[in-house]
Amino acid sequence: MLRIGTALGIGLFSALALAIGNPPPSAPTGDLADLQGYWKPLQVEYESKPQMSAEAMKKITSVFDQNEYHLYYKEVGKDPRRLALLNVTLDATTIPKTIHFEFASGSMKGQKRHGIYELAGNQLKLCYGPQDKPRPTSFAAPEKSGFFLEVWARQPKK
Repeated sequence: MLRIGTALGIGLFSALALAIGNPPPSAPTGDLADLQGYWKPLQVEYESKPQMSAEAMKKITSVFDQNEYHLYYKEVGKDPRRLALLNVTLDATTIPKTIHFEFASGSMKGQKRHGIYELAGNQLKLCYGPQDKPRPTSFAAPEKSGFFLEVWARQPKK
């Protein structure tokens, strides 16, 4: 009986030590918590030019999951295809609030984008460009700026 109790105690202690050594990821806080979930594009422009038709935007979904940003394309009758996976960092203490993206996989792995964001209810506005250009300071993507301007609508939880 003592051996069973000792073995059980050692097993529980080992499980507890593993759990402490590898805690589950903590839930996002602040604006990052508010971004979690599914989003559909309402507007996507690059240097003041629309980048997608309304029909194409219906096929795009972005997902914020912890500090990851996933971009998917889904055609009718097919499985969604992930177009990009990026790591996201926010700074809500700046005016305007800033966002930083880094591609986490694929041919663009390691490339960075930086910009600004505004979260108002169920709408997210982003303006961003490459890291080697100055960060946007307003929600505009003028010609020759290298900036994207996007507006996204939150989708119901799936």
